[in-house]
Amino acid sequence: MSIPKEPRQLMINLMYLVLTAMLALNVSAEILNAFITLDRGLQESSQIVQLSNDQLSMAIAQQADAYSQFEPYREKSAEVVSIGRSLEDYLKNIRDTLIMAAGGPDDHGMPIHKKNKEIATRLLVDGGKGDELKARILDVREQLLATVEDPAEREALASSVPLRINEPPEDAKEKDWSTYTFRQMPVVSVLPLLTKWQNDVHMAQTVLLNHFLKKTEVNTIKPDAFIPVVSAEKSYVIRGEPFRSEVFLAAYSSTADNIKMWVDGRPLEVRNGKAEFNATSGSIGLKKHEMKVELTDPVSGEVQSFTKSFSYEVGERSVTVAAEKMNVLYVGVDNPLAISAAGVPSGQIQVRAEGTELKNVGNGKYVARPAEAGNARIIVSGPGLEPTAFPYRVRRIPDPVPTVGGTLRRGDVAAGTFRAQQGVIPILENFDFEATCNVISYEIARVPRSGDAQVVENQGARFQSPARRLVDQADHGDTFYVDRIKVKCPGDRSSRELGGLIFRIK
Repeated sequence: MSIPKEPRQLMINLMYLVLTAMLALNVSAEILNAFITLDRGLQESSQIVQLSNDQLSMAIAQQADAYSQFEPYREKSAEVVSIGRSLEDYLKNIRDTLIMAAGGPDDHGMPIHKKNKEIATRLLVDGGKGDELKARILDVREQLLATVEDPAEREALASSVPLRINEPPEDAKEKDWSTYTFRQMPVVSVLPLLTKWQNDVHMAQTVLLNHFLKKTEVNTIKPDAFIPVVSAEKSYVIRGEPFRSEVFLAAYSSTADNIKMWVDGRPLEVRNGKAEFNATSGSIGLKKHEMKVELTDPVSGEVQSFTKSFSYEVGERSVTVAAEKMNVLYVGVDNPLAISAAGVPSGQIQVRAEGTELKNVGNGKYVARPAEAGNARIIVSGPGLEPTAFPYRVRRIPDPVPTVGGTLRRGDVAAGTFRAQQGVIPILENFDFEATCNVISYEIARVPRSGDAQVVENQGARFQSPARRLVDQADHGDTFYVDRIKVKCPGDRSSRELGGLIFRIK
């Protein structure tokens, strides 16, 4: 027998156990009357539970009438009632059969032959009705639980459903449930047991109806927290400008779980009705973001979307140290400049140049590319900032260092090493800009240890055929001269001539 949690039901079940034990000792009128009293108590308890179930079903129906999405729970509550009624009808049929077999009901509805022990044995044990009853009880229990679709919820509710069968204990002589429960039991003692199962049906229905009613509860958003908000017109102001903002008290729900937030498509974690947005200020300048908020209506399921743009300015702490004599721009190459003005947003800084081209590459960075040597000026202005000019000297790229093969500059060279070189390569030493000077032409002369000197002119950096033959003849004691080296560097309008090279072949 299941042990319910309700005090009234617990008391009634314990009374049945006590009376059954006493019945084994003596079938007195007092004990029989006690079974009758117990049966009436169970019936009254069952009626009270049934009234409660009717109210639960009505509440679910009202929610379904108000909100169409709860219609499935109205259908499930009706299914629970129908499944339970089928077992109630079956139990009533067994009860009526027992009473009629025991001489019919007396004036109080109890069987006339209350003490008869053969009727229950014949019907429920020998006639197989007991096994059928057991199967029906277990089947109805499974049907009721099956109305809960979610497996986790179904498992959680299973322990609260009292409709179950307790098998005989291990030390019982009779191992068969029907025999153990009904053999040689007076008719009057079986009736409370049938009523008890009827009561279990009603209590099982209560568990499920309460579960479905909870599913139809409507959660509305109720503000329970407040926070002062300052919404500034601009997040960056300079001296002399007014600061404007809206100041108000915002209300929000710290328990709301139907709010989702994103910034630039990235979801934010919502805690206690609020979310926190963090961004790394890796570069200076104006930063713009797009915020999106979705609010799900807990009743209709409708999703409302809200969007808002916001921005802020990223500045940079800086110390300026300028070597005034080193304000130099070079012709023909990209000269990088970083330009900022304290107190002025980078997006509002105005920069122009005289004597050079100037390109804005973003984030306060610029590239100057002068076309000719001379002087240039960078003029910076902005809101609240008078135009300020910064002078620069414009110089051509310094002369490169001539080499043979990129490594040989002059002096003693092994014959094999010299013969392996491919041409003349000018190198820009200690020059930090991306630039390459091109060789236009040069003369190369070989003065052998004995014999006449040989001189050829070469076009381009690489040794052409005449120069190649001359280099391939390099031998011990020879002297090579590379002279009149003409190169052209970026920004040069005409070629420039570099110093010569002398090599002694070992």
